[in-house]
Amino acid sequence: MIASLLLAAALGAACPEQTQALKGAADVIERHYLDVGKGRQIARDVRDWAQAGRYRESCGDPEAFMAEFNRDLDVHDGHFYFERRGGSEAGGGDWLMAWRAEGRAVNAGVREVRLLEGNVGYVRLSSFYPWDLAGPKLKAAFALVGDADGLILDLRQNGGGDDVTAGQLVAALLGPETTTVQDIERRGQRKPDPLPRLDLPRYPAERRVAVLIDRRSASAAEFVAYSLQAAGRAKVVGGRSGGAAHMFGDPIPVAGGYALSTPDARPVNRITGSNWEGVGVKPDLAGGDDPIFVARQWLSRDAGL
Repeated sequence: MIASLLLAAALGAACPEQTQALKGAADVIERHYLDVGKGRQIARDVRDWAQAGRYRESCGDPEAFMAEFNRDLDVHDGHFYFERRGGSEAGGGDWLMAWRAEGRAVNAGVREVRLLEGNVGYVRLSSFYPWDLAGPKLKAAFALVGDADGLILDLRQNGGGDDVTAGQLVAALLGPETTTVQDIERRGQRKPDPLPRLDLPRYPAERRVAVLIDRRSASAAEFVAYSLQAAGRAKVVGGRSGGAAHMFGDPIPVAGGYALSTPDARPVNRITGSNWEGVGVKPDLAGGDDPIFVARQWLSRDAGL
């Protein structure tokens, strides 16, 4: 027993910066993780890893250390993100600025808009960029498909993004009487999550909508598909999505110049009383080799298209 304690102390002393970063990460998880009981368990595991010198072979290699620690955290929850803080930037400003800059080269995620034969609108979104970037593009897209008799919203390979932009989409496809579709739960306390004030043209409620998803659809893209499916507003077509419902705030600094983003909230749909975490959004219709064709077939069935 004494020998084990001495060994653990020696391992920690051999890489003090790493050990302190792990202990700081454990404290952050225990204080902020969305489920109190599970947060304590994850924090205990991280402290055990620190004591055992789990990452000692990457002591002098921060990139390898971060990659290994992130892989271990993913076993508990794929929404953790352990990173090196850049310069004096706080809250992950570097990656956010880079992401916004990328948005200009991809039309703020609005990758394709067209009218298909039979007056079916088609809008493909690769990501949800912040509303100040995506808003003008989405307004133009909805103006083009506004008179379509049916709409296909393609969210395949869309990993999510800005929740306001996703909320605008949901609000535009639901009726004006719907002001919220979910609550946000943090450590046992639940609060309403209102949809944003609508800034998009509303798509008529009597016209059919199909949402395409696949295993790479995640986060905000899943929110759109799940919310419209639960409300009976759209049919979901394709394959089961990634299952990323948990939400996290800004990175919290820990020792050694590192920071940890921790899942601290989860959505609770007001109709289902649940969400898509870990299980994904289950399609109403299998997409097969051609999900767009399947969606068009459903849109035209008994709809006069």
